[in-house]
Amino acid sequence: MDLQSVINSPGLWVASSIMVIIVLLQSIIYLKTAFTQAERLNMSRKQCYAGMRSAMITAIGPSLSPVIIALALIAVLGAPTAWMRMNDIGAARTELAMVTLATQVIGLTPQSPDFNLTGYAYALWGMALNNMGWMIVALVLTPGMTKYVAKLNTKYNPAWIKFLLSGATVGLFAFLLSNALVQVKSGVLSLNPGTWCAAAVSAVSMLVISRAFAKHQRMQEVALGLSMLIGMFVTTVIFG
Repeated sequence: MDLQSVINSPGLWVASSIMVIIVLLQSIIYLKTAFTQAERLNMSRKQCYAGMRSAMITAIGPSLSPVIIALALIAVLGAPTAWMRMNDIGAARTELAMVTLATQVIGLTPQSPDFNLTGYAYALWGMALNNMGWMIVALVLTPGMTKYVAKLNTKYNPAWIKFLLSGATVGLFAFLLSNALVQVKSGVLSLNPGTWCAAAVSAVSMLVISRAFAKHQRMQEVALGLSMLIGMFVTTVIFG
């Protein structure tokens, strides 16, 4: 069978839509649960909507960069599979890496003219198994997180626990940023000026917006997303 006729076939669109529908249903369930918990915590709907609005605007920046990689994923795996994987995990770069690793097991590469249905099957299994670990960890640990945090607050100073959790969040994003700022290629330290520029401009923009509009709640909500977009556009203008 011809690979292209299979990876873009109507049947594969139907099969891929199952995962997308599951993700949509999960989103609805999580949203309803979040509103229920918000009421229990005496949070107003206005506060909830403000948080959602802020999250959606902040997501614009990170959503732009995977678009180009998603096009490459479509070229390799077809539109239905790329659509499913991007809705499932959302990390096109990770998916491409797993496709390459999985197909190398049988001596193929996604760019090879010999890439066939067998390679495609290996790619699907590689992506699925790569995500399975994250899903199992989330399934096992998430239900007990509230209990663990409550136990820490009882045993230690709640203020310090709050600082600890905030520090973990800052550390996570600092780690992700540092991987982009400093890279080692073939044992040689590499610094990407464009990445440094985007990070610096975004940080300054975030600081200016937060200080200048300290009393404007709406601007505080969009500060992170707006600063990321400013950093991206300024870097594009400077470095092309």
